[in-house]
Amino acid sequence: MVNWSGSYTMLTINADDHDMIMGFHKPTDEKRMVVVLPRDLYTDWLSTKPLESMGLMRQFPAEQLRTT
Repeated sequence: MVNWSGSYTMLTINADDHDMIMGFHKPTDEKRMVVVLPRDLYTDWLSTKPLESMGLMRQFPAEQLRTT
């Protein structure tokens, strides 16, 4: 019998200069945002070598995000 377990990781990057994220923390605190991977990069992400993966981790454009 196999017992399956699920897990996940949230990757974050620095967002000190991100137009939206910079307003969420005190001015002296480091700003971080979750990496949002666009669908057209899924295959690249799954086939990229770990040392090259940072090139796919970018700030998601503020104009494509919204808050409620």
